[in-house]
Amino acid sequence: MIAMLSPAKNMRPTERPDIKTAAPRYMELTRRLWDELRALAPHELESVLHVGPRIALRACADFAEWRDEGGTAAALTFDGLAYRYLDAHSLSKWELEYAQEHLRLLSGFYGPLRPLDAIHPYRLELAHKIGGQSLYGFWDKTFYEDLFAAGEPVIDLASKEYSRAVRAFLRPGDRLIACNFLVYSRGKLRCLPTMAKMARGAMARFILQNQLDGPEQLPFFDWNGFYFEGSLSSEAELVFISRE
Repeated sequence: MIAMLSPAKNMRPTERPDIKTAAPRYMELTRRLWDELRALAPHELESVLHVGPRIALRACADFAEWRDEGGTAAALTFDGLAYRYLDAHSLSKWELEYAQEHLRLLSGFYGPLRPLDAIHPYRLELAHKIGGQSLYGFWDKTFYEDLFAAGEPVIDLASKEYSRAVRAFLRPGDRLIACNFLVYSRGKLRCLPTMAKMARGAMARFILQNQLDGPEQLPFFDWNGFYFEGSLSSEAELVFISRE
């Protein structure tokens, strides 16, 4: 079983001397993107990345300083809400080595990353276009083929922006199982984005710490008031709800 997470816009590189990082496996494609991005001026990056001048300047500096070697483990570099609840910094060396085989972090710049793949800070998302080309088109089937290479079930803990890059290529027999986290709010079940991001990270941590080997074990997830609701679930979607 393999789980997939979206990346995070914010990054805070952190070293772990007890772990050994690996090289990202799609570096040839990453270099092609970098060749185009490093040639852009800050005002051009504003348009490509849909950001203001300050963030565009930072992105421009990151691309200027980027190297195709070195870096810090991806799971210890991304710093969004999901990653705070994955909390890879506190996982043991053995849990991180298990994660390397069973967790994928989907990146618009690096492609499918393993948690211990070494990366440098960057700013780029799958929804962006470079030279008029969609990054969905650039990466094509790469995410799908990476995740389903072993023929195992894939647990979708990613946002729609990133799961779209996988779902577009699904074939009969593929098992892609979404985990959705809903909260009772104003009398209705709703997906609250902030809570959903936290829960996705916590679910990924649950998978790694318990070294789950099949989706039938996921309903045992119990975090922050969330519990499995079988009446709302199906083979393709596991629903967890919270009344808090």
